[in-house]
Amino acid sequence: MDAETSHWLPDIDISVAGEPGAFLNQMADIGRASGRFDVELRHHAVGTIGFDAVNFRVREKGVHRELGFQLLAHSDTPGRVAVEVRAQRWEADPPTHAVYCKAARSLTGTLLTILNRNNATRYRLRIERLGTGRFKISPHSKTLLDRFALLANSSSLHPLDWRRFYALVREGRQEIPEGQLRASLVESGFSKTAAQELAELYGHLWAFKRFR
Repeated sequence: MDAETSHWLPDIDISVAGEPGAFLNQMADIGRASGRFDVELRHHAVGTIGFDAVNFRVREKGVHRELGFQLLAHSDTPGRVAVEVRAQRWEADPPTHAVYCKAARSLTGTLLTILNRNNATRYRLRIERLGTGRFKISPHSKTLLDRFALLANSSSLHPLDWRRFYALVREGRQEIPEGQLRASLVESGFSKTAAQELAELYGHLWAFKRFR
C-alpha cells in the first residue's frame, strides 16, 4: 500500500462561531434544498447528550458507491465541527489522501459556499496537511488490535472474538482513526464490509466511552 493511502486520512473540520447546532441546521437545510443529498439530522446521536450529527448521502451514482459525508459536533470541542467523508466503496479502496480531500471539497465545500453567500460568512474547510499529525499507534494499542484481528474468525465472530474487540475499546488509551482501523482489519483478512461495520462500531463505542 503506498504512502498516500488511507492508513492515514486527514482530520477535516470547520471552525464555527456560536452554537454548532445552529450551523448543522443551516447546512442540513441547504443540503435538502440542493436536491443532491438525502439528509438526516440527529441531535444527541448514539444516545449521547452534546453529540449532534448530520448525514449527507449523495443521491446520484458516481465513481464511488454511496458517497456522502457527515458533520459532527461534540460539546467537548466547542467551536469545531468535524467533517468525515464516507463511501460504501471507493473507486480505489481505501482512498488516497488526494481523493479523500477532493471529495470533501466537492461535497462539503459546495454547501459552505452557498451558506457563506447567503449569510455573508466566511466558513471554510480546514484540512490537515499530508504528513503532519499522522497517527502513531502505541505498542499497547497495537497489542490489543493484533489480539483481536489476528485471532478472530473474520467470517463470523465468536463470543470470545467480541470480548477481545470490546477490550480494544475498554483497555485502549488512544482512539484508532476509523480509516486506519478499517485498513488494518482488511489486511488481517476481514471483508471490506465487515471492516467498515466494525470500524463504525468502534467509533460509536469510543464516543460512549468519552461521554459516559
